[in-house]
Amino acid sequence: MKKGFLFLLVAFSALSATAQITMPQPSPGATCIQKVGLTEIKFDYSRPGMKGRKIFGDLVPVGELWRTGANGATKFTITDSVTIEGKGLAKGTYVVLTRPFRDQWEVIFNKNPDVSVFNYKPEDDVLKIIAKASNTADVTENFEITTDNITSNACNVIFKWENTKAVFNVVNDIDTKIKAQIKAKLDGPTADDYSAMSRYFFENDRDVSKALEYIDMSIAKGGEKFFILRQKSLIQAKLGDKKSALETARKSLELSRQEKNPDYIRMNEKSIMEWSKM
Repeated sequence: MKKGFLFLLVAFSALSATAQITMPQPSPGATCIQKVGLTEIKFDYSRPGMKGRKIFGDLVPVGELWRTGANGATKFTITDSVTIEGKGLAKGTYVVLTRPFRDQWEVIFNKNPDVSVFNYKPEDDVLKIIAKASNTADVTENFEITTDNITSNACNVIFKWENTKAVFNVVNDIDTKIKAQIKAKLDGPTADDYSAMSRYFFENDRDVSKALEYIDMSIAKGGEKFFILRQKSLIQAKLGDKKSALETARKSLELSRQEKNPDYIRMNEKSIMEWSKM
């Protein structure tokens, strides 16, 4: 009997040392994701419950720093720059802290991923805004972050708990970005694009006259650069136009010297010497 009891005791002790019982969190994690213009905004947070408690003014003191949820810090991630209540915020991930007051909340976006109400440093703040706070007709049992009034480039973010909500506006400036995309399409390939196409035709023994056409387009778009002129001189030489190749190589050599690039100085000098003998 004693041996059996001892065996069970040892087995239970071994199990206790190696096994952990997984329990649900009293304030479960949640995620709020919303597409706004050309960016995605995301909140990773926890949802504590009221559980019969008085929240604002008691559990969450008025005007004191709050982690805006429970458990770990509430994280806010944006994939593109936005403006929040008219103030700019670059893409990235931030910790959201708040100071709830009766009619407004101070919302703080902090760059320290490990910040809490205990080690908070104002110098790590990236943005502070004021969110308008008001009472709600319905009671929200579990703290919630939602979005509303969604348009093609903006939305409202809402913090709700108990009978209180705080609202602020997030805007993604799509007009500037879309105009830039349209301009890029209308402008066609860039100088670098034309240079790359020229190299392809030249280095793969395709239509070398096409390579010359593309390198001229690159120069027209991006100006005369020593490495582009070097490329043009090689194309001209391959086409048998040594006179033009020499002229272009001399321009490349001059610019190479101005830029103090020894490799291009050496290559141009060598080519000029070879082509001058022909």
